[in-house]
Order: sequence, then structure tokens, then C-alpha cells
Amino acid sequence: MRFFLVYVALFTPYAVLTPYLQQLLHLYGFEHDAIGYIQGAVELMGVLAPPVWGILSDRVHRPRLVLCTTVLLCIPAILLLRPGQGLGTALGIALLIGFFNKPSISLTDGLTFGHFRRNGCDYGHVRIGGTIGFVLSLILFERVLGISGDTTGRLIVSTLIGALLFQAVLVWVVPRLPKETDASVASRSPKKESLPWRRLMTPTFLGLIVAAFLARFAMMSYYSFFTRYLNEVYHCESVGYVWLMGSMAEFPVVFWSRQIIARIGVKRMFILAMVGTVLRLFGFACESALWVTMSMQLLHALTFGAYHCSTLTYVSRAFPAKFQGSVQTIYAALTVGLGSVCGSAVAGVVLQHSSYYTMYLSFSGIALIALIISFFLDMDGKKDFSSTNENFR
Repeated sequence: MRFFLVYVALFTPYAVLTPYLQQLLHLYGFEHDAIGYIQGAVELMGVLAPPVWGILSDRVHRPRLVLCTTVLLCIPAILLLRPGQGLGTALGIALLIGFFNKPSISLTDGLTFGHFRRNGCDYGHVRIGGTIGFVLSLILFERVLGISGDTTGRLIVSTLIGALLFQAVLVWVVPRLPKETDASVASRSPKKESLPWRRLMTPTFLGLIVAAFLARFAMMSYYSFFTRYLNEVYHCESVGYVWLMGSMAEFPVVFWSRQIIARIGVKRMFILAMVGTVLRLFGFACESALWVTMSMQLLHALTFGAYHCSTLTYVSRAFPAKFQGSVQTIYAALTVGLGSVCGSAVAGVVLQHSSYYTMYLSFSGIALIALIISFFLDMDGKKDFSSTNENFR
């Protein structure tokens, strides 16, 4: 229950940042291309910051303190962002925000896995707390606070600060990790081994990197501009309700991910994720009735749920548990991190010089390339996969 609450708190700030950061930047006077660059700068820290804070956490052996520190340092970074700033200044502040915000998920996962390796608990059952936290927060922000009606950005900023304080407090409900004896460490890792780089060079792993990168690249047209799309195309103001439909749709896939993968396999689940990405972005490109666009949100079950679970499962099985930290960081940096940076920046440029129709249609085509690649990946057939991390989910 403690870890469930930690994930509820973890995704409360994301319920502000994901839908409303783009809105805040618009209120501060930035154009579409500048919004894409600024959000891309935040995402860039998803590549660089997690390893820095992760190494520090391991060195000082105080994961709760390090996580709480990054959360609290987000507050002054957010307050530096002001209306009327130049793009260069805003980009520097965005890098600072990302440096403190982006490690929070990986640090929380590391704290969770540190306990679960001893207890063998089901990660999916606590990670679903993040989905519930995101959904409940959006309802609170829309229905009680009326955040979508904010015309100055002050309510968005104050809500984000409150969410960050809530997360910082909830970090401490997790018990301290028990110290390991020298004997236990020695018995588990009798000698230091280097990362098996040959496994990183296999066609399946490299193909997954390319496909996952393209899929994330394509989905940044959603993550960076969906709120503005709803405002400008459909004149929809209460965007939080539309966003939460996606999070609610991911619930069953994340919660029962282990059982789904056991039945259909990792590859088929990843293919479903790619199919969902193509259809979802193409549906946005059609710019038909609002209810059609809202129905596309149900595909979040595939574009996030199936995507996240299938790729995390593949990496966990392809490499021994002792290399999971390094490999998961490499994978996340090259796909989610790099894909987010490039996708957000390119989407902003396309939108500034064309239209939402062109942006979503072209990005749907990019996702189609990822879908084609996914058919050639042997994600279930490697006999030398280690299953030492079976309890990760």
C-alpha cells in the first residue's frame, strides 16, 4: 500500500505538466515552434539527468533523500519561468526543470525494485497507483480548481507547486532499505562483470531501439501539442477530462500486463502498441467530430500501456538482473529520451509552418515505419534470455 501511494504522488505533478505546461507556455506568449523547443529541452534531461541522480543515489545510499531533493528543487526552477522571456532564457530554465523533474520516475522505480527484489511483489499492482493518481488529480484540477480556465498561468504554477510538495512528503512513507552485509553482497555478485555489449548489438535489440524511438518521436505530437489541438481545433477548454480518458484506458493493460504477455507474447504486444500509435495519430489528423477524437484516447491502452510493458519486459528478459540498471538507462535514453527531444522539436516546427492535419498525418506515417520494423523483431525467441527479473512486474 505504501508503494501504491508513492506512485499516486509521483504522477500528481505529471497531471499538471503533461496537459498544462504547453498551455502555460502559450499564456506566456510563446509560439508553436518555441513551445516545441522548450518542451524538447525538458525532455532532453530525460536522457542526461537520470544517470546522474541514479549514480548519486547509489553512492550516498540515501535513495529517499535524493528523490525528495530532486522533487523540491523543481519548485524554484518552475518559478524562474516568466512571461515575456526570450527563447534562450526559457530553454535554459527548461533544461533546469527537466534536470530535477525527469529523474523522478526512474528514482522511484529504483527505490521500488530495491524492496521488491527482496519481497517478490508485483510491480504492476503498485504502478497502477500512478494511473489512478493521474486520473484523480486531473478531475480535482478541472472540477474543483478549474485549471483550464486559468488565463494568467498563476493557477497552473501554484497547482504544480502543491503537487510537488505532496510528492515530496509521500516519498517518506517508503521504509528505509535494509543495509546489506558484505557476505550477502559477495554471495550474490562474487566478481565484478562488465556490461555484455554484444547483446546490445543484436539485431532484435537494435531494431527495438529504432522502432521504439520512432514511436516515441511520433507520440510527441500528442504529448507536446494535444492541449493546444483541443483548444484551437475544437475550442475545447476542459482539456483535463479528455486527457484522463487516456489514463483510464491504460489501467487494465498495465495492471494485467504479466498475464497478457504470458498469453500473447512480448512481440505481439509491441506490435499492438505500434498499431495503436498509427491509428491514434491518424484519427487526430482527420479532425472530425470531437467525440471521434475523444474515442482515440482509448488507444492510450496500446500507445502507452502496451508500449511501456512490452519494451520493459523485453529488456528485463534479454539481460541479467545485475545489468538492468545500465541497460534500462541506455534503452530509455535512446528511445523515450531522445525520441521525446527530437519529436517535440520537429512537431513544433511542422505545426508552426503548416497545420495540425499535416503534423498528425506525417507523424502517423513515422509510426507506420515503426510498425513495419516491429514485424521483423524476434522479441520472444531468444533462448539465452535471462529470466532473473521475472518479479519486476
